Amino acid sequence: MTAFRHLPTGVSASRRLFAAALCTAVLAPAPAQAWETQTHVGLAEQAAIAARLDAHLRALGWSGGMFEPLTVPTADAPELLASLAQHSPIHGYVPDTRGRQTALGWLLAGSALADATPAWAANHFYDPQTGDGWRAPSALDERWLARMRTQNTPARGVPAPDWVISRDNPLQLTGFLDQYEKAMRAPTAGERGRHLAGALVAAGAILHALGDMAVPSRVRSDTAAHREQVGNDELDRGSRFERLATVAWGRLGVPTASRPVRRSSLRAFFTARAPGTAGTAGTATADGERGLADWVAAGYFSPATLPRVVAIGATRREALAPALTASLRRPAPVVPRRLNLMAASQARGATLRDDAGVCQARYRVEDGRLSWWLDDDCLLEQAAAILPVAAAYEAGLLAFLLRGELAITADGDGVAIAVGATALGAGTLTVLGEDGRGVRTALTTAAVAGGGTATALGRATLPADSRRAVALFRGVDAAGEPLVAVGVFVPSSSP
Repeated sequence: MTAFRHLPTGVSASRRLFAAALCTAVLAPAPAQAWETQTHVGLAEQAAIAARLDAHLRALGWSGGMFEPLTVPTADAPELLASLAQHSPIHGYVPDTRGRQTALGWLLAGSALADATPAWAANHFYDPQTGDGWRAPSALDERWLARMRTQNTPARGVPAPDWVISRDNPLQLTGFLDQYEKAMRAPTAGERGRHLAGALVAAGAILHALGDMAVPSRVRSDTAAHREQVGNDELDRGSRFERLATVAWGRLGVPTASRPVRRSSLRAFFTARAPGTAGTAGTATADGERGLADWVAAGYFSPATLPRVVAIGATRREALAPALTASLRRPAPVVPRRLNLMAASQARGATLRDDAGVCQARYRVEDGRLSWWLDDDCLLEQAAAILPVAAAYEAGLLAFLLRGELAITADGDGVAIAVGATALGAGTLTVLGEDGRGVRTALTTAAVAGGGTATALGRATLPADSRRAVALFRGVDAAGEPLVAVGVFVPSSSP
């Protein structure tokens, strides 16, 4: 069952995706609850470059790569286009009046719209120590309670790793796979382009949810940090950390991704924790892998999870280290046994830095009391260290979504299909032929058991007028993770 189950069966698949996703986005006020839009768009753009999206799309037959123009007709997705029309065209993800923009633009659009409603934004939190997602702060005045009710903000959200596969999320993994499959299977080029746009919107939204795991307050249950006043309007509330990143980097300044992170499952990009489990934040799997939420939660404080104040005036030297340990609200980051208390007694205080030299917090001793805080310069140092890592995780996740590939080669009057670089489990293999008009028709469909690299999956005879053959697998990989795998073959006689 898909996220489109409540919509009329006569509505096109693209329209069902976009209508379910965006029917409320046009009316909802934009929440200040995530990396702000331009940061998310910049992260998705860097992910697309690092994941070689351009080369992948060209290999599948879109000669323009990630700059291939794709059109979503207004009649197919009026809510989507109306929502995007509220954004400025200069941002690079708003289609023209025909519903036309590049493949990259559609990916960025999905990233921009993933938290278009407060109800969606509430599902972009996850604390690996507790397993919890968003929880409304316990202390809310009547004005804020009324605002939450007006915006339909839930008291509790779905944890982000669960949200990206939730049936209640119209831009989740199944939506991506459905649209990606149809982008290869649909008869005409126009239909295939429309479905590819839908797949990229869903992929962008999934990247957005992962990118939010790079914000310390989101992975340390610090929801109060998202009610700070960040603008001149008293109701312009959100995360100061996220607002500073937007001001400092915007979209185009987001740092380049380091090498794309590789993980064996969708969830592993978020956390090493299995569903329904919790424990010490930052614990890795046996092979040393950590999700983005694990890494950030273990490495950075957030405003409400700084160490507690320690009265050191009357504390004996040998008791200071245990007192500092006891002041921690969480096991990590740790406070070293020795601090520069002399520097901390000065007006500017002192700085706690991690092994890479990045500011973790400021500390000061006043009236015999050791206290901690985060200033803007410290937060900017953290963002500068976190953003390229976030982009690397997003790049890895995008490559993971597109990882399925099939080897398709000439075989007499037809083609032979084998498993590509990603080992496959069970699924269904369809071979399609594309004629000179660009129309694709299914030639064979069969259940297959999968196998390792180069395992033969089947063959098909091609009609004499075939200009292209496409092999399409829908099932799971060897680890049981859902995927769509594709192979494209162009006969040597084709123009």
